[in-house]
Amino acid sequence: MKKPLRDSIIIGLALFATFFGAGNLIFPPFLGLQSGADWFSGSIGFIISGVIFPIIAIYIIAYAGGTVDQLTKKVHPKFSQWILLGIMLFSSFIAIPRTGAVTHELGIQAVFPSIPAAPIVIIFFALTYYFVNDRNNVIDKLGAFLTPALVVILIAIIINGVINPVGQPVDTEISSSFVNAFLGGYQTGDLLVSFMVASVFISHIVGKGYRSERERNKMTAFAGLVAFIFLVLIYSGLLYLGASASGMYPQNIDRAELLLVIVETILGKGGLYGLGIVVALACLTTSIGLTTAVAQFFDSLTKGKLSYKTTAAIVCVLGIVIALLGVDRIIFIATPLYLAIYPICIVVILVGIFHRRLPNTAAFQGAVLLTVIISVAEAMTAAVNIPFLTRLIGMIPLSSNGFAWLIPALIGFVGGAMIGKFKEKGKAKEQEHSVAN
Repeated sequence: MKKPLRDSIIIGLALFATFFGAGNLIFPPFLGLQSGADWFSGSIGFIISGVIFPIIAIYIIAYAGGTVDQLTKKVHPKFSQWILLGIMLFSSFIAIPRTGAVTHELGIQAVFPSIPAAPIVIIFFALTYYFVNDRNNVIDKLGAFLTPALVVILIAIIINGVINPVGQPVDTEISSSFVNAFLGGYQTGDLLVSFMVASVFISHIVGKGYRSERERNKMTAFAGLVAFIFLVLIYSGLLYLGASASGMYPQNIDRAELLLVIVETILGKGGLYGLGIVVALACLTTSIGLTTAVAQFFDSLTKGKLSYKTTAAIVCVLGIVIALLGVDRIIFIATPLYLAIYPICIVVILVGIFHRRLPNTAAFQGAVLLTVIISVAEAMTAAVNIPFLTRLIGMIPLSSNGFAWLIPALIGFVGGAMIGKFKEKGKAKEQEHSVAN
């Protein structure tokens, strides 16, 4: 029996929980610290890249038909497989292991410093597998049980931080808080998460009985709104907590350490216990959502040869091994990969908003092609010092602001549209000529 209000709240909370993971907890306070008195501008930048883009992506994929393949088939019939394979591998080796590493370093070690990483990480991924193993009810378990506890504790910490702030926001040396926080939103990886979990959530919505296109899109929109409200409230609050400490701590303070000292200052030593629970829940819910998506993807890609449960087990074992490297090493490896993948996903979504009204297929292809070239080049320069390539990218407008891909994407879109028009006219003339003969 369909219960639209209840279903939209539970699915929306599960979506929020899937988005709100390891990076979403440690990055906003740090960006708030960097933004200082300009924290509101920073909040807007972070919300655009870390909330609006990911949630729009979920809806656009639903609007396109419910899968990434239906959204991107105009680029190339195999494009969705390529991009999803890249995202799934990235999540398996980076995003999912990071949740386990953050749980230990920020959630457990802060309260019990003598506990070693290995047992915590093993327990964490054992719990992940337990929830993922129940394929049919994983979304309901996330939304109905784990997420409410996460939200209540987080809001309690933020309210205390607003009523009794650590200090007052001060001016900082950041030239543009908006741009800095916008780019910082990449590190959450939530737009990539949207590409991963969209089909999981949409198929769950259909399974609840919302089978028509109108019902499916409406429920997706309502669930997205629930997730949006909670993400905006919590991100803005966390950014403000960081900004309130901008006059007290250096800009190069460790991200995890910053969050710990803020919470301890606001709530005392007892607050660290609450933070530990928040960290564990935030990371666990994200790990569950991402592992579910990876397992379903490889089950479908291999047509059952690599089954859902087998893939989930492999991902959890891999998560244990890589998580033991520690958060800093994982983030260091992740940065170039985000630079390579994130702009491509942004362009796919921006163009995808109008995918049914594009002048032609070539416009979509041109925008994506040039974005791929520039973003991969930027990732290479971030990973390895290549002076020639660095100078070349530096010549592109907006590259100094982190948007080297934007102008090429526009050029690719316009150029592709023009090429497509010429091809259409050429085909039309050929058809006229063949009819005349």
